[in-house]
Amino acid sequence: MHQTAIFWPMLAHVLLVYIVYLVMLKRRYGALKSGEARISQYKLRSTEPASSVTVANNLINQFELPVLFYALCLALFV
Repeated sequence: MHQTAIFWPMLAHVLLVYIVYLVMLKRRYGALKSGEARISQYKLRSTEPASSVTVANNLINQFELPVLFYALCLALFV
């Protein structure tokens, strides 16, 4: 196995983050189009519709613990 194989899980996580961004875009656009939300509601997550706030919370979580995962992968590579 090559040493660079450790980067595949990191790339998979980056892809996951982009997918979460796309899902959030779709849900927010759908809420705006249906009249469920107004643009001003997205300034604070407390006023955001429930359908998109769960995705926004998921996105925030993707930048907490995975940062340690990246550091561990880079340390193992070195």
